Amino acid sequence: MGLFQNIFGLPQSVGQTGASGTKRTSFSSGKDTVTLTKGEVVKGEVTDLRSNEVTIRLEDGKTLHAKLSTAMELSIGQEAEFFVQETNDVLITLKLLSDGDTSFTESAIDKALEASGLPKSQHGAEIVRSLLNAGLPANKEIIQKMMQYSAANKDVELSTLTALMKNNLPVTKETATQLQAYRNFEHRLVGQAATLTSALTDAFSYGEVSASFTEGILTQFFGSEAAPVTANTPSLPAQLPAETVETAASPSSDRTATNATTLPGDAITVTESAPVFRGDAEIVGQDTVTPDSTNIAGSGTSARSEEFFPLKQLLSDSSYEAIGKALDSLPADVPELPPVKESFANGTLTANQLFSALSSAATNGASECVVSLLKEEPVLSDLLGKTILNRFVMTPEDLTEDHAVADFYARTAKHLASLSELTSSETASAAMKTVADTTSNMQDNLQFMNTLNQIFPYVQLPLKLTEQLTHGELYVYTKKKDLSAKNKEVSILLHLDMDALGPTDIHLSMLQQNVTAKFYLTETDAENLVSEQLPSLTETLQKKGYSLNASVMHREKEPDIVTDFLQDEATLSMKRFRFDIRA
Repeated sequence: MGLFQNIFGLPQSVGQTGASGTKRTSFSSGKDTVTLTKGEVVKGEVTDLRSNEVTIRLEDGKTLHAKLSTAMELSIGQEAEFFVQETNDVLITLKLLSDGDTSFTESAIDKALEASGLPKSQHGAEIVRSLLNAGLPANKEIIQKMMQYSAANKDVELSTLTALMKNNLPVTKETATQLQAYRNFEHRLVGQAATLTSALTDAFSYGEVSASFTEGILTQFFGSEAAPVTANTPSLPAQLPAETVETAASPSSDRTATNATTLPGDAITVTESAPVFRGDAEIVGQDTVTPDSTNIAGSGTSARSEEFFPLKQLLSDSSYEAIGKALDSLPADVPELPPVKESFANGTLTANQLFSALSSAATNGASECVVSLLKEEPVLSDLLGKTILNRFVMTPEDLTEDHAVADFYARTAKHLASLSELTSSETASAAMKTVADTTSNMQDNLQFMNTLNQIFPYVQLPLKLTEQLTHGELYVYTKKKDLSAKNKEVSILLHLDMDALGPTDIHLSMLQQNVTAKFYLTETDAENLVSEQLPSLTETLQKKGYSLNASVMHREKEPDIVTDFLQDEATLSMKRFRFDIRA
């Protein structure tokens, strides 16, 4: 797939013939015999390309058949110079030294603009060049479309627009902006969720929210009708082999018909039958809460359990006392107030109980009082923001549950839809504008993920680990049309940003019970640490019935949606030939 690309240096300058005393080797290529020396430079026209082999008509008219040392941007009919990198008795290996085809490309661009009746300009030339690089036809209709798309998306690179066109994806302001953000690594849901909840905290702290907005937020996340944190949504049709991953609802065949309530269409959930790795920390559930000073945030408490964990063990004494004062300020007729005060007194009050009581108070006519409490008690607004943030992330434990990712995205889409509706009638303060803009951006992000899933299964995994929020992504390389084949190898890439390990890419290939894993890391210490753990991983998988072939490698580059996943085989085959641009 070219995801981890090696970097090769160019050879030093060499003459047309080898150094004195260097052995010259003769090669038979059809009727011709060509004598060459290692280090020599040859020039000619490419007459055929097959995989990593090339046939060249040399300047003297002879034909040379050789192997290419690396992947090269070549096309049949192209004039180029090659460096003789290696010779033996039967084969010669060449490396592209310089591309003599620049004038051909510029001529093709001029011809395309002329044939389309369009004036020659720098922008027009850039559009045609982008189309040619993507393997798209450069006719009048396509060029004019690209000009319209470019004018409507001035901040988007042309290669991003051609990538959308090439893959028959809708070229809209939203999709173009999102794909550009993905290419610039500015698409991460976990970062957007942190921005959103931070802005919400500010809005509550500054008193920039209305009573109806506050009531709506508390009802959405903590009201009696709110979905439980660990609720499961109905099962959805599977798209991938059950032994590897399980997907959510299959998206519509119409790529423009996506629905924000079921995003992403192919959200992937690891199943119990697949290789799953759990930590040793136990999840503290609502029904098993026991005050224990060893079980505090940062010591094994997961995102979803923090909401049900005693606040007395999570907050400082002064912050906990502030919570008590806030409870005393609530109207006495709030139904949930007596049991909440009792929980506060005995030290078992949780964030979920606290905000459920505030939600009930707001619903029963005390919303103005709740707004004042959130403004006057920073510990309340801060705790509310952090608790809501946990609703927009997952934990490693979540990933062991069936349909966990699909359920997470269904809840996330519902939360964002409600936020969008609530913010539409709010004043345009700085904090609320950030809330509205970030909510809209996250909705577009989910929609774009669903669009990408028309081509290949892909999903973001916003994760909360013990002491950090982190970004994860899961790509499935296997073509969607091949996913139902039982004997077809499935290849996935899991990307994680880890505080301790740094950027981490895990490439997994699985054929039946045989798993190949490659860990790509940037830091030497991280490489050594993972290498030390591989025997334990191998043993764990063996107990589950899987064989593992694992290795640790150095990470060269970030995954690139366009280069690594939207470049299909058609592009490569198109580059074998040059066409009359007018045809």
